[in-house]
Amino acid sequence: MSETGDDPRYPVHAPGWAALDRALGVLYPGQTPHQFASQRAYDLEGHSPLPAVVAYEATGPDHWHLVGYGLSELFEKSSPDPEHSGFGFELGLRLPRAPGQERPPAWAVQLLQALGHYVLSGHHALDSGHVIDLGGPLAPPMADAAERPTALEGVVCVPDPQLGKVDTPHGSVLLLLLFGLTRDELEAMGEWDLKRKVGLVREAAPLAITDPRRGSMREDPRRSTLFRRYELGIMI
Repeated sequence: MSETGDDPRYPVHAPGWAALDRALGVLYPGQTPHQFASQRAYDLEGHSPLPAVVAYEATGPDHWHLVGYGLSELFEKSSPDPEHSGFGFELGLRLPRAPGQERPPAWAVQLLQALGHYVLSGHHALDSGHVIDLGGPLAPPMADAAERPTALEGVVCVPDPQLGKVDTPHGSVLLLLLFGLTRDELEAMGEWDLKRKVGLVREAAPLAITDPRRGSMREDPRRSTLFRRYELGIMI
């Protein structure tokens, strides 16, 4: 996104957008992201109020890194808060990327748009440690898993470990990742403090990659002890 409007591809002055682009460009040098632009940006009567969602092909392990654009001030400064841009955050999601998969799943883009709509509608600003009950499966049934629905029914917001806060001309923007939770995890973590929630995700999934195919950590031999430790409030 052009910061000055000189680039004919992006004729609109958008210093906030350009700052996000630069931060992601450092993380993914030379890569052109998949971009899903909204035809009804900021229109709360529609289902896609965020101007765009971008998706990068990340490695180590291979995964999609999606980031929504629109909860910070992309174009001009309109809020009275000089330290934060807009709501002060943008939402993202990391998902496993299968070999040969050329595009991120549509439901992931729709999820970011839906939660963007939730925030823009004035329901609630989000922050690190906030837990959201989606009221149903995070993703649709998976065709390559015998149409088995995901067990994930909620998310917890955690800071993106690689992006953190991005400074823009309109103030700082915290990049928050949505990490998927099963019903029992969701109910347990609802009463935890911020440190416990973020700490669990950092130990269980350092890049906060949400795998729709996973089951509860309580039933995972590799993670059950970890989850129980955090449930008891024991942090090392």
